[in-house]
Amino acid sequence: MLNVKETVEHLTSAGIAASDDEVMKWIEEGKIKAEIAHRRKTTYKINVKDLTEFIIQKHAAQLTTQVEQSHRENRNLTEQLDYLKTRIHIEQSKVRTLKKLLNEQIEVNKPSTFPYDELLGLKKQDTNSHTLKKEFKKLLKALHPDRGGDERLFKVFNEHYENLK
Repeated sequence: MLNVKETVEHLTSAGIAASDDEVMKWIEEGKIKAEIAHRRKTTYKINVKDLTEFIIQKHAAQLTTQVEQSHRENRNLTEQLDYLKTRIHIEQSKVRTLKKLLNEQIEVNKPSTFPYDELLGLKKQDTNSHTLKKEFKKLLKALHPDRGGDERLFKVFNEHYENLK
């Protein structure tokens, strides 16, 4: 049989922070089984088996909380992953559409008279050789495979840039 101070020491060694007052509160709430000492009616004697059961219950409650938190985090990560997959699908669709448009534009126009200003979305009156090269460099930088761009699309635009030079 343990007294309250010894119980606090056992709880602390088991990784449960507790004070004398908390142990008394747990005894009064019935969470820890204890007997009132025969000599004094203000002190309690706690059976080691009962204390062990309490420690196990505390640890089980902590583990349950951790598992629930892990489940919540897992759900959040799954939702974020689904969102990212959707965004990737949208971006891939954009790239496919841009490739189709580019290929159609190349087939319609001859390479020597290719309207680079229209391709880059520039106004005809504002374009000159320097502006076109500058816009192509920005586009090539964004499409570069090392930056996550599409290698085939990069090659196509790079060929057009080389023809422009």
